[in-house]
Parts: sequence; structure tokens; C-alpha cells
Amino acid sequence: MNGLIDLFKMVTVNPLFRFIGRKIEKKHFPDPPIFIVASPRSGTTLLLSILGAHPNIFAIPLQTYAFDRWKKIKNKTYSQYPYRIDRLYRYLIFHSIKKTAGRWCEKTPRHINSLTKIIDFYQERLKIIHIVRDGRDVAVSSHPTHKGRHYWVPIKKWLKDVKKGLEYKDKPYVLTVFYEDLVQDFENEAKKIFIFLEEPFTEKVKNWVKETNIKQSIHWQEKVQNVHTRAIGKWKTPQHKAKMKEFFNNQEAMKLLKKLGYEI
Repeated sequence: MNGLIDLFKMVTVNPLFRFIGRKIEKKHFPDPPIFIVASPRSGTTLLLSILGAHPNIFAIPLQTYAFDRWKKIKNKTYSQYPYRIDRLYRYLIFHSIKKTAGRWCEKTPRHINSLTKIIDFYQERLKIIHIVRDGRDVAVSSHPTHKGRHYWVPIKKWLKDVKKGLEYKDKPYVLTVFYEDLVQDFENEAKKIFIFLEEPFTEKVKNWVKETNIKQSIHWQEKVQNVHTRAIGKWKTPQHKAKMKEFFNNQEAMKLLKKLGYEI
């Protein structure tokens, strides 16, 4: 029975959502969309929350995974179609869109593996922010909703995701941001981000904690709070000694840290 229901959704419901969603997107969002990508536990939710305070940006609070699955099609502008884009459109259909917004912003870290297809689909008319965090802090980071597994991101995954994002760093529609810079020098780094997005750095962004629509998230242990540096260097605490031994023994990971400019 469940299989029949899933088939029904794929054949009838999902195409309907895609049709309605395209209409909404065309009507409300004339400006290029914004994608936030990264290795998990790198600060994507923080960045999304900051961008969500901007009057022209409609930040989608959940990870849509809308650009995970692709289908080859015959089209004059792109060769593959994101088969589950209905997941993005569902949110646009069932939630109020602030009247001032002219573009949407989405963050699903693993979309970093679909960047070539996403870029082709939007014909380079998009903005991509790749946020990078010290792999040692990523390696010791846990996820609030998954108590059974303390270390959430394997070292190999951090390596793979960061290296994939760096492949696009010289593209004019891609900006690489470092988590540590963002929390240590918020205003200057935020200004750089909004220059890249071609948006003004507004008073609402300065007061983003109050103004953002992303007030809480399953990816945070607490509700939204102002930027702080308490999460930097957690890898140095004695409880992570064994994990750090594993990290330091990974020559590829150490090489990437050095390339990124982190002190070793």
C-alpha cells in the first residue's frame, strides 16, 4: 500500500507542486537564488540565519535536499532536472513569503556534491557560498539530535566535501567563507558576503539575531544567539585526544588544513 501511495505522489502530486512552485518562484523571486554548501557542522545554519535577516532574502529554514536527485532531459538550456525540486516548492507553497524578498536562500550541505548540475540548471545565474571550518573542530562536533553518535562528521567526509567545494572557488558566482573569520570579525566578513551577493549591508543585518526568521534549528543546541568564538578550538580539549590522534595521522587532512591556512 505504501508503495502505491509513493507512486501516486510521484506521478500526480509532485508534478503539481513543481508546476505551482515554478509559478510562485517566477512571481516572487526575480533575483538569483543563494545556495549555502559545506561539510556538515561548519556553520551553515548560522550563515543562513544571518542572511535571513536581510529584507531581500527569504531564508528557507529546513534542508530541502531538493537538488540531490537528477533526471536527464532534453532541454535547450540545461541537460538535467532536479527531480525533487518539489521539496523546495512545497515550502514556498505552504509558507508566507515576506513581501520585501526578491530571492530565496537554501542550505543543504550535501548539495556541495551537485554543484555542477545546480550551476548548469540555473545557467550560472545564482550565488553559492561555500563555508569552511577547521576540520579538527568539525571532527569533534556532535549533532544535538543524534545522541548515540558523538562524532557526527567522519574525517574523510570533511576532506571530500571541502575539496569538492574548493574546485569552484575561482568562479565569479562562488564565495568561500571561513567560519572562524565570520565569528571573529562579524561585521567586516558579513559586509564582504553582501558585496558578493550584491545586496546592501542593512541595519536589519547588523541586528540579525532580532530580525532573522531562523530563530531556532534542530542543528543548534540552543535558540539563535549572537556570534561567538566559543566553538573555535574545541578540538584541543583532552576528551578529544583519541579523535585528534586519528586526525593528525591522516596526512591528507593535515595537508588540507595547511592549504586552508590553519595553524598546525
